Parts: sequence; structure tokens; C-alpha cells
Amino acid sequence: MRIAKVKIKEGLVTIVETAGLGTADESETTRKIYADPHPDFRKTMEDLEPHVRGILGWPSSYAENRIRISGVSFSFSEKTGVEGAVMSGLVDLDASDSPFSFNTPHLAFAPYCETGSGKLMPDDAIDALEALRAEALAFLKGKRAQADLFDDLGRTIVSDVREIVADLRDAYGSAPAE
Repeated sequence: MRIAKVKIKEGLVTIVETAGLGTADESETTRKIYADPHPDFRKTMEDLEPHVRGILGWPSSYAENRIRISGVSFSFSEKTGVEGAVMSGLVDLDASDSPFSFNTPHLAFAPYCETGSGKLMPDDAIDALEALRAEALAFLKGKRAQADLFDDLGRTIVSDVREIVADLRDAYGSAPAE
């Protein structure tokens, strides 16, 4: 599975995964999870902001503290194996109650061919995008703002619930069914 898109909107995280790219079994799965992401996940999205400024040529003083990165779409060329990305976001404006929406241009992570001379995603932006993808995977495995739902091996954490049920049985002689 490959993460193809990550989007965070108040109370909703959308992650699109693709599998079997370029094959007859190619599939896309969209997961919409109504849960607050872990602070690490939010931070990796926020950490894209200076990279967006650089790509768009915006000075650091422009819209200070008013730019929100809301999503990233990743691309993958089956032919060359080269990845790329587009970052999307919003800028809160003084002149409007509605934000200004933007997308960066698509930038590849590497040249599509040896003689390629197109603009590429900066290396530090690629690192930040990889950190976002890692946090998205952790989110899918249960890493949330409130508490982690799974242990490091991907097993559901139920031992605490079982202990609580056992304590209720001890205290009251019965407990709700598990």
C-alpha cells in the first residue's frame, strides 16, 4: 500500500491508499476517520508551511500565522518509479470571511529521466513530506490525539479494558459482558 493523499479538516482525517499500481489489481481505498490526529501528525502538516512558502515564492512575512496546510497529494510514476507531490492549504484573509485556497505546483522528487532538467521538490521538503506520510501510517495504525488504539505490533490494546472489567467483577460480583 502507498499513501496517495492526506487531508486534515476539523475533526476529520482523510487518507487515500493505493495498492497494485500499474497492475490489473490496482485499487484505491479512502479512509475517512472522524478523530483528532495526534499532535505529532498535526505538527508534520504544520512543518510543511515554510516549504510551501519557498515553493510559491512567498516571503516569510506574508500572512504570518494565517497559512494552514490542509492536505498533500502524492504521485507515483509506474514507468519511472519517481514520486512527486502537491501541497494544498488555506490562507486566512483580512478582506474576506472565506479563506484563500491554494495548491503548490506538482514537483517531482527526482528527475523522470537522466537528462531531465525540470524543477524538483527541495530535499528538505521531501524529508518533511516523508515525515507526514509516516505520521499518516501511524494514524492508520491507531495513533490518535486521545490515546493510542494499538500497540507497537499493531494489536488492539484491550488489556486495560480487561483489567477494568475484572476489577468491576471483583467489586460488584458482576460486570458488563466483554
